Amino acid sequence: MYCLENDAVALAFDEQTGAIVEFTNRKTGRALVSQLALGLTLLLPMEGCRNNRAESGCQKLASFAPLPDGGAVLRYDSVFTRHGGEQPVAVEITVRLTPAGARFETQVENRSGLTVEEVQYPAFGGIAPGGARQPLVSRTMHFQGGFSSLELGDGFANPGYWGTDWPTACRSYPSPEVSAPFLLLEDGRQGLYLGVHGDEPSFAGFLHEYRPGYADNKHRRLLRDGETGRPAGFCISVSQLPFAAPGETVRLAPVVAEFYQGDWHSGLERYRAWRDTWYSPVPRPSWLDQADCWMTLHINSPEGCCRYRYTELPQLMRRAGRQGVKVLQLIGWARGGQDGDEPYQDTDPRLGTRQELKDSIAQIEAMGIHVLLMCKFKWADQSTPEYARELYPQTMKDIYGDPVYFGGYSYQTTLQRVSGGSRRVGAGLCHLSEGMRRIARREMEKLLDLRPSGILYDELANPLLLCFDPAHGHRPGACIHPGTVQLAKEFYAMGREKIGPDFFMAGEGPSDVLSQYYRGDYIRSGDGNMGEARHTPAWKYLEPDWHIATCLVGFDDREMVNQCMTYGYAMNYEPYNFKGTPDDVPETARAVTAAQALRMKLKEYIWDGEFRHTVGVRVEAADDRVEHIYSLFVSRRSGRRTVVVANQSAGMALEARVCLEGAETFDLYRPDAPEAAPSGDRITVPARSFCVLVER
Repeated sequence: MYCLENDAVALAFDEQTGAIVEFTNRKTGRALVSQLALGLTLLLPMEGCRNNRAESGCQKLASFAPLPDGGAVLRYDSVFTRHGGEQPVAVEITVRLTPAGARFETQVENRSGLTVEEVQYPAFGGIAPGGARQPLVSRTMHFQGGFSSLELGDGFANPGYWGTDWPTACRSYPSPEVSAPFLLLEDGRQGLYLGVHGDEPSFAGFLHEYRPGYADNKHRRLLRDGETGRPAGFCISVSQLPFAAPGETVRLAPVVAEFYQGDWHSGLERYRAWRDTWYSPVPRPSWLDQADCWMTLHINSPEGCCRYRYTELPQLMRRAGRQGVKVLQLIGWARGGQDGDEPYQDTDPRLGTRQELKDSIAQIEAMGIHVLLMCKFKWADQSTPEYARELYPQTMKDIYGDPVYFGGYSYQTTLQRVSGGSRRVGAGLCHLSEGMRRIARREMEKLLDLRPSGILYDELANPLLLCFDPAHGHRPGACIHPGTVQLAKEFYAMGREKIGPDFFMAGEGPSDVLSQYYRGDYIRSGDGNMGEARHTPAWKYLEPDWHIATCLVGFDDREMVNQCMTYGYAMNYEPYNFKGTPDDVPETARAVTAAQALRMKLKEYIWDGEFRHTVGVRVEAADDRVEHIYSLFVSRRSGRRTVVVANQSAGMALEARVCLEGAETFDLYRPDAPEAAPSGDRITVPARSFCVLVER
């Protein structure tokens, strides 16, 4: 074996294949890799055989050269493929140890006549499954602000089914399931951070495989290592798609693998440390400091419901303003209704004139309610008359030259719910194309002429990632996300020039790079969303200053109000799935009004304060059956700490002890009793309510 080690980690490679045969956290003794070792895997498609792989175990390491800093360079002079035999593709991997792990930099020099489409490296094979009492979980941060989690143990699903050789799941960045290019592999006490640290956003796949498969398919019981004489375990690898053409040399984005101790909060700190080296967000508008209550309103659909005319909006919002609404997100205001006629931003004559909408927005803004116009530029509706002439040339193309299909959305009618019915469908738009961005800028000019406070870009979390159209001026197979970032810069500059320094851009699920420009997120954080049994405020912890609004849909949505207060989210009225008003949900409105009053009273602590989630505080419930959540906020002015505790159970009071080091007495506030009352560290929180404790 070739070995690298420092005080924190031990890393070893097979002398023949270069496979990673050991990766150990020396501080805890946790060994990540067993005998099912993996190394470098490439894909070099051939005519009639796209799945022509250079598999890890078939490669021959040409050299292993130690570096003065304790790292090493692994070199392959050629690779051996399953169907094409030996190919003159040289791969050089530079490995450097870090204080907590290792950094891998890979360069591919393609001297063959084939394209190097995919590179999987690093790859960690033979990870033992977690058990019921100590589950091993892979987490990626999703577009609703929490975690998409895969439990790596018995029950691990195989969404690919017959399309894969063994149970396999892939999480790809950037996508709705992966908003930042990393995963956390952890058991709640220690974990591994695996991050792709490129200079610009590019595709990164996090591949999870269980080799060789199930022992018992009915119960999804995984074959254990050594059972039936086969090595077994989870294999986690990073996949990048360089599409290195013949004669081309490509350097891939570096990959960092580092151990950490603690839960996911500690893992996010690894990512935050890297992000701080490049993250440069635009300023928040001053009015956002008061915008703790939104209302989202849908006024038209692609089926032409025409719910409200433009001239009716001021009266509607005058009433909503008296119920605490500070922001209106207006949906379906443009021609075609919501998700119709995309990406055009003309007003709809069925709802009134352009001037009527402009006047209505001015009246609403004069009330102190800031208007965000929803827009979307990720896909083209093929039913629009401009599609063939203007949009088709700007659509994303797949490897076969066909448009990348987008399935659209269904609304109230049965025929629209049926594929092949009246649903608007189309194709993704390539943001790397200057022609596409020119169209988008023209349409944004129409929107900005209405003079809203900002925009809400719907579905920024885009699963349409790659384009192969050479007419767009990019390399085949390019990830379009850098073009989306460029479009964000252009939109922001246009808004600042037209509206002013308080112009605000929010989006549904911006990636980490896009969040520099879209300084607000529009989410749905109810339990069960994106596979989370309980919503985790991961993005709010990562970036406490990011403005996040979540949806209140229920007629008595006190648990969601509690969540907003505990996690520092703006409350967003969405009765009837954003087709109603606060008047439709009086019980929810009463809860919002009381919570909002308390939040503004304690604004320094639980709205302006730094959100720390559960780091630095512990709330111990007397009865584990009582569902509860809690968070710590720290005042940026005084440093005083505040704990918000919410009881999410319907039928039981929460008896609990608040453990905050150095604090034994608090000022206690409740939504139904907003004046301070002295309290010790033992509290009672009624069912479906919350309390706020400010340290004395």
